[in-house]
Amino acid sequence: MNDFKDIRIYFLMLPSILIGTLAMVSYGVTVSLWMQNIIIWIIGTTLSSVFIIKNKKRKFFIGNFSYTIIIVTLLILPFFFNGLDGVHRWLSFGPINLYIASIILPLLLIHIWKLALNKREHYVLGLTIITSVILLFQPDAGQLTAFACATAFFVWKILSNRMIKILFITFTAAICVISWVFLDDLAPVPYVEHIIFLVADLGNFWFILGIFSLILLLFPFFFYGRKSMISLSLGVYYLMTMIVTLIGYFPMPIMGYGISPIIGYLISITWLNKNKEKFV
Repeated sequence: MNDFKDIRIYFLMLPSILIGTLAMVSYGVTVSLWMQNIIIWIIGTTLSSVFIIKNKKRKFFIGNFSYTIIIVTLLILPFFFNGLDGVHRWLSFGPINLYIASIILPLLLIHIWKLALNKREHYVLGLTIITSVILLFQPDAGQLTAFACATAFFVWKILSNRMIKILFITFTAAICVISWVFLDDLAPVPYVEHIIFLVADLGNFWFILGIFSLILLLFPFFFYGRKSMISLSLGVYYLMTMIVTLIGYFPMPIMGYGISPIIGYLISITWLNKNKEKFV
């Protein structure tokens, strides 16, 4: 019975996906585009559910040096693909474009948290700074801001030297400000960055439902199972990815068109499902 209770959490994504789909259809987005969100949710939920039921005793992610190298490499890879007006955020494979930060950063937050638990202060600081610099040069102020806010929790807690704490927070704040000063010039895609406004165009009823559906996405991180530093950190990350869409041209996760945020979110809640009893 507990297995099926765990699976229900994946359906918290469905209202946001369906409301976003309705807005896309109303706007005239082609079936080949809006169907992608629904298909990836079905595939991801099915695979994640099977994984949860069949692999309860296995570890999902293992933090080690090789894992760190793989994650950082994946974040750097977009620089080797053709960007768009100097912006390098995607891995492009034919018609498929993966917004790599929205997939990798949840994994990275989990990895950094594990390092923090093991008191690997210098490792945590170095990895956090390297990631922030990569996001600055992509450039991606939205993901950088969300990542910086999410890591602030456990980075501040594990650092014992007050001066290093202040220097780190100052550096993080400065690099975020720089990213917002030098925003890219890409024009927004209405059904990606402005999807919440398309929902509002459907009427007040749908707009209120849309806001509620976005709040539901935060439920697993702030209210599900035993709250911990990592669950709260992931919650802050997703909350910030929503907030930045209101002040810049950044993708609204889950509701807007794009399979990458859905993949990253599925990874996050699957990891929480498997490890919720071990949180500290």
